[in-house]
Amino acid sequence: MKDIKEIFIRNGIDKKVFDYQGLDADLDADLINTYKYFEEKFKKLYQSYGDKLCLDNCVFYIFEDYKCNAFAASIENYNIIGITNGYLFSMKGKFDDKYFSNIIIIGTINEKSISEAYVDLYEDQNFKFDKFMLNCSIQYTFSHEFQHILQFNSSKICKNFLYSENLDKSGFSMKRHAWEFDADRMASYEVLKYTFSVYTRLKYKDNEKLKCMLYIALATIVITKNLFYFGVMNSINSVCTIDKENFYIKQYSHPHPLVRIYNMVEYFYENIKSDFPKLNIDPQEILKNVLGISKIYFDKLIPNQNVMQNYFEDTIEFNNEINCYNQELYDFAIKDESINVLLKKRGIKF
Repeated sequence: MKDIKEIFIRNGIDKKVFDYQGLDADLDADLINTYKYFEEKFKKLYQSYGDKLCLDNCVFYIFEDYKCNAFAASIENYNIIGITNGYLFSMKGKFDDKYFSNIIIIGTINEKSISEAYVDLYEDQNFKFDKFMLNCSIQYTFSHEFQHILQFNSSKICKNFLYSENLDKSGFSMKRHAWEFDADRMASYEVLKYTFSVYTRLKYKDNEKLKCMLYIALATIVITKNLFYFGVMNSINSVCTIDKENFYIKQYSHPHPLVRIYNMVEYFYENIKSDFPKLNIDPQEILKNVLGISKIYFDKLIPNQNVMQNYFEDTIEFNNEINCYNQELYDFAIKDESINVLLKKRGIKF
């Protein structure tokens, strides 16, 4: 850890490592356990993924910043993934059981077999909606940052990179947008894989349960992105408010969240069709469930504010722009040298 601090200092990077071990073990036991949970999750994922692809000098750490953020950096041959303690507070607080206590209501918009599958999952003592969704969100965040690490190692442009999840309005790069497009796709697929791994460990399994779990997993990705979109991720108060980013195309460091959500939903669905053809999931069915779960969540998180109505209105208003820009990003991404090398190396059809 000392070496990483020195590397940041040498490169003029203002980031301070957060040492939660210094907290009072008696007064802050729950907080320390939360830090341990996130740290162990990220470190275990990083070790597993890094070993498979023979990456050296892989380091994860939590840095001090009460804004919700995650980042990936390749500096002086170190492959660094980090989250802020603000990310930890936000994600843990936003995926609390109280927000999913009435999630089985989503079953009312489905046929009987799917409705019953939601109830069966809810009553399964070995499956917890809140834990599953939190872990899906962690899986997405890690996988997104890990894809940036792979992009950095595949690039021949310059030596050092540092990409943060927070929006930077100081500049725009089509390459940067394409790399975010690629990272979101790969992360969404890793969430799909994680979902199936959890499903295989259930005692009682059937296609309807797998469908429900895939809906919940994709809804988690949409919820995570909408938490950023509506500006509630950084809230440290008990009452959340909406502060969403106006729609844009070729601006800033990241594509607009609506563009990113469309991209991930599309790629997630395409991979379901490819990997689980017998499920016969209809695109309207998956959207109905994903948006329905999201509405239940946000109605509980931010009562008296129709969050999803804003989402629907913006999606409809900017539908053509979202579709066109995603196609443009796809065309640019598959021609990008770093992305192309990674796709061929891993045998991925993009």
